[in-house]
Amino acid sequence: MVEKLTPSRVIFNILNYAFMILFSFVCVIPIWHVLMASLSNPRMLMANSGIIFKPLGDITLDGYRMVMSNKSIITGYGNTILYVIATTVIMVLGSLVGGFLLSHKDFKLSLPLALFIMVTMMFSGGLIPGYMVIQSLGMLNTRWAIIIPGSINAFYIMMMKSAFDQLPAAYEESATIDGAGPLTILFVILTPLLKATVAVIIMFNVIMQWNNWFNASIYLPKRRDLWPLALFMREILINNDTSKVATQQDAESASNMTANLVKYCVTIIGTLPLLCAYPFAQKYFVAGVQMGGVKG
Repeated sequence: MVEKLTPSRVIFNILNYAFMILFSFVCVIPIWHVLMASLSNPRMLMANSGIIFKPLGDITLDGYRMVMSNKSIITGYGNTILYVIATTVIMVLGSLVGGFLLSHKDFKLSLPLALFIMVTMMFSGGLIPGYMVIQSLGMLNTRWAIIIPGSINAFYIMMMKSAFDQLPAAYEESATIDGAGPLTILFVILTPLLKATVAVIIMFNVIMQWNNWFNASIYLPKRRDLWPLALFMREILINNDTSKVATQQDAESASNMTANLVKYCVTIIGTLPLLCAYPFAQKYFVAGVQMGGVKG
């Protein structure tokens, strides 16, 4: 059936497309501005005050060379990747097992545990009790202080529970008849059916851990070698000191660089991996959130 284009429909389509184009422009232009600024001549960048649509002057990569010459950036990248992988693996496994367990109505503690988990979503012990727990467990100034607290999220467990609840019981029943155990049912039969929800949890956790600097600033005060990239970026952006990102060989060129150029380059280096990964995971977002959404 072909829809008849009435004048009101034509006007609606024009306004709808115009709004979406404008909205896309508003979302993209800040990223484009930062990218073009990071490639601009530092002196011209210093004098500029508006949005940059193309590099000012000749394209230069000096800012990126200065930033990447800092060993802390490489160390931060390695630490961040380690924290992201470790927390994501534990997060996914914990969410799958927890959601699968809570979705079983024949499990007598499913309701009390679900209520207990939901209470933790609304109330938190706070920063000081959390610090005291980390300190008493001997995890202060260790990688475990970042990995363990960020490995389990109550919201993701309830999200997986809701996703399991929406699957037909026939899948598990038929697998049980065929002799499959609980672990086989969970990881071989049911998990592939929930890959969209799992992908959403992975992406959300990656974004959260990649940008997380606060926990490291609290729990790793004496171990700069364990700092994630976000904390090094914060230090560079706040201190506004280009000497922290220059080697001795580049000292002369670094003196001609401005703090603004370094800020733009650090921002691009820190956000580029997420910008590259997001389009591949976007297709799972709508299906995953809908399937894992908590029903009223």
